[in-house]
Amino acid sequence: MKYRLFSQTGPMAAFFFTFLLPVVLMAQEGDYTVRIKQPAVDTLKSCPGKSIVFMAEGLNADFSSFDPNQVTFTWDFGYNGLVRTGQNVTFSYPEGGHYTIRLYVTSRTGGPAAKNVPEMNVFIGMRPSFSGTRSDQTSICSGNGIGLTGFVTSIPWTKDSFQFTNTFSDTDYTWDGIGIQSDRKGLAKIRPPLNKGNLNYIFRVIDNFGCYHDTTLTLYGVYASFTVTPKNGEAPLEVSMVVDSASNGGSEASITYDWEFYENTDTSNLLTTTEKKFSLERPGEYTSRVVAKYLQCRNVFTSEDYIRVDSSLLEIPNVFTPNEDGANDYFQVKALSLRSFSGRIMNRWGRVVYEWTDPKTLEKGWNGKYMNDGQPAPSGTYYYIISATGYDDKVYKGKVNDKVYYGFLTLIR
Repeated sequence: MKYRLFSQTGPMAAFFFTFLLPVVLMAQEGDYTVRIKQPAVDTLKSCPGKSIVFMAEGLNADFSSFDPNQVTFTWDFGYNGLVRTGQNVTFSYPEGGHYTIRLYVTSRTGGPAAKNVPEMNVFIGMRPSFSGTRSDQTSICSGNGIGLTGFVTSIPWTKDSFQFTNTFSDTDYTWDGIGIQSDRKGLAKIRPPLNKGNLNYIFRVIDNFGCYHDTTLTLYGVYASFTVTPKNGEAPLEVSMVVDSASNGGSEASITYDWEFYENTDTSNLLTTTEKKFSLERPGEYTSRVVAKYLQCRNVFTSEDYIRVDSSLLEIPNVFTPNEDGANDYFQVKALSLRSFSGRIMNRWGRVVYEWTDPKTLEKGWNGKYMNDGQPAPSGTYYYIISATGYDDKVYKGKVNDKVYYGFLTLIR
């Protein structure tokens, strides 16, 4: 229910009072009409993609408003059969042209439809042709200044009798982008940076409807994306670098690449190579990047994926059962990222029964036989001495002042 403000004064009273009287919307009667209340124009000019609010009003024969809930408002926007229902709706036209809006109103209670179908002509600004827009160089890598020329040609609407052509003023022509030194009436001088890769410049115009139209011109610097594999492993980790894609405007074969790596806790220690393979010797987490170069351009591209090189590790078992059943038949250490390794095993009398320098291959460990004659060693307790240093410079040793790692192992048959 709506209310109307009502006020009264009287010459015999020295006071003023105000009260509200309810305004009751009339019921929708047999003969009624509708109108497009907003926009309050017969002809509308607008822009592609711009939302427009449409409002309708129903009137009884005596021009009083009636309850809009008694009827259905259907808006036909004249574009690809699209309709909306409701007294108030929003619509945007995706492309330029002339369109006729028609508003249909029908009763929800079985009564007649409205006596009229109001119409509105809508003109949406036509996107022009930007075929004259160009640069005097396609690559920025010469290091010289570059000229941009922006130009448009109007495209008339001719698909019905409501033909029109939008107009453009060169005083409204503008360029947008990095390194613009001057810009007037569509003519711009730029000096782009040489370390930003490919650059986009937007040329924008305004038509007589107030609509903005633009196009994008790409100037080529140097661009590259790459992959480094593997992403993890023990030291020394040899990685391979592959350029997945590259561009510089047509001379991609002339791009050269420098590869750079640094451990994330020591960014000052930069490791570089021009080869497609590189060995990371120190354990840690590394960032990889490529420096792509062409003429005066130099651009750095960094991988989002880290490379993880395992820290050194040495684990020594204390028992093994060399009975050739395929389980625990060798006395062998577990090792990661070791720069050097040597091991000796001695019996209780100090006799060396086995020596080895390969901590990675299971079969290179002791199989429980004497290394001189291949005869099985008896069950019992043996003594090992191991010398090992990791690629992270960790020295594996027993006590603080020791230079080796030593301990006892048990052979069980």
